Amino acid sequence: MLGSVGFAQDAAAAQAVGKGPLQVYILAGQSNMDGQADMRTIDFLGEDKDPARAALIKTFKPDGKNLVTRKDVWVTSDDVSGDLGPGYGGRKDYSKLGHCIGPEYAFGYYIGEATANQVLLIKYAPGGQSLYKDFRPPSAGLPDPMPTKAGPNKTKVPCVAEDFGGQYRGLVGCVHDVLKNLKTRFPTYDEKADYEIVGFVWFQGFNDMIDGGQPVAEYGKNLTCLIKDMRKEFKAPDMKVVVGVMGVNGPKNEVGKQGDIRNQMRSMNSVAEFKGNVKAVESAHLLHPDVVALKTAGWLNKDRDLKKDPITPDEQAMLGRATSNLGFHYYGEGRFFILLGKAFAEAMQELTKKT
Repeated sequence: MLGSVGFAQDAAAAQAVGKGPLQVYILAGQSNMDGQADMRTIDFLGEDKDPARAALIKTFKPDGKNLVTRKDVWVTSDDVSGDLGPGYGGRKDYSKLGHCIGPEYAFGYYIGEATANQVLLIKYAPGGQSLYKDFRPPSAGLPDPMPTKAGPNKTKVPCVAEDFGGQYRGLVGCVHDVLKNLKTRFPTYDEKADYEIVGFVWFQGFNDMIDGGQPVAEYGKNLTCLIKDMRKEFKAPDMKVVVGVMGVNGPKNEVGKQGDIRNQMRSMNSVAEFKGNVKAVESAHLLHPDVVALKTAGWLNKDRDLKKDPITPDEQAMLGRATSNLGFHYYGEGRFFILLGKAFAEAMQELTKKT
């Protein structure tokens, strides 16, 4: 449970659960789809320099104290299924809710606002996994040449077919299991109304970027295969897809492998058959610029030399309010994950309206 943290029920969620087919969205990726932002950092959203963004804190804390939940949006993440709220992010014990959020929180809120139907988010996001190897979809085939792995006595031996696609199979198995047991997970599910898979959101790529070489060069091809295979697997040819473009360390980090993999993700917007049904969404600009400036001082931010101009007490206090994790986890910035989830929801709504 979440201890002393309170939750507010917004007006829409207080109404009767939506009828009609259950609207299913699959959210997949690695640790940043899981979400590593402590919910306390959501408050920093209210300090935003953009008044429209700052006002969003009233959406998620309408009474100024408690974080909003929704009964018309359900979430399933590992062993936990329940109403939308904070706590479905990264946690030590995945059999219960924790204290972090990922993009699912704001995504679910805004999708819930946009439909009268009941909504279900199925989240599958194991940390430290690559698309090249772990999530590799069947239609991508095996790499050529085949990479090596550690063998006996510190030797290197060729990988085998079974080394690839384990997390893809895990994702597919997870979604099938949830859909097969909807009534068990959600007793108020209306079996007569049935369900439809509406969308797929993908936010991943750090491990491929770190590996470099073929994992980066093949990323666009492998992601194209992933989207096609997911649609085929779930017999959902019209499933809309939103891809989050990796934005680690902000807009200036367009160098080397980071820039290359961002461009691979952006290439989804240029695939002819994906026009109007797949959209890649930028994330780097959603990080707070003051946080990025301090965290990348002397590196990407060459205007600040921390040896000559060290972080002030006020800046340190701001970082304490705004962040809760490391750079590759978007500093654990709750503000970022609220804005990211909102951006994903808006992109998904744009795609569904085109149909």
